[in-house]
Amino acid sequence: MLKPGWYLPDTDWFDQFPAAPKLDHDRQAVIDQFAQMIRSDPGVGPAVIVAMTYVILLGVEHLGDTMTHAAALQDLTELARLLCGLNLIQAHLTRTIQRIASNTDARAYLGTAEAPGGVLRATTDSLSAAGANSELLAGHLKEALLLLHGLTQ
Repeated sequence: MLKPGWYLPDTDWFDQFPAAPKLDHDRQAVIDQFAQMIRSDPGVGPAVIVAMTYVILLGVEHLGDTMTHAAALQDLTELARLLCGLNLIQAHLTRTIQRIASNTDARAYLGTAEAPGGVLRATTDSLSAAGANSELLAGHLKEALLLLHGLTQ
């Protein structure tokens, strides 16, 4: 669950979801089943991390292709909904990166107790910088979303 941050707008993507365009019944059922599975049994461990990363990468690759080759099918309302979703995705990535940095610094991961301190400090510094820059990216997405809201509402 995300805590409020300066880079999050007041817009709730999930409140917009019921009014959003839907897939055909069979495809929507797969999405709904997947969402239910994640909510009811999120699981932990390396296999779950690999599976979630795989699903996220598939989705982001497809989204990138869609926005490249089918941009003319989207209107400003859909663009605002997309920016709201991307902001939320970026906020979750930001918090995840920041947690990884904190856990690396605390040597919370298996094998970090034996790892050279200099390498872990440099890794933590890189992750901390990525987390800070990630906040800036989310902030720019928020700004673009708020500007589009002025055109669509």
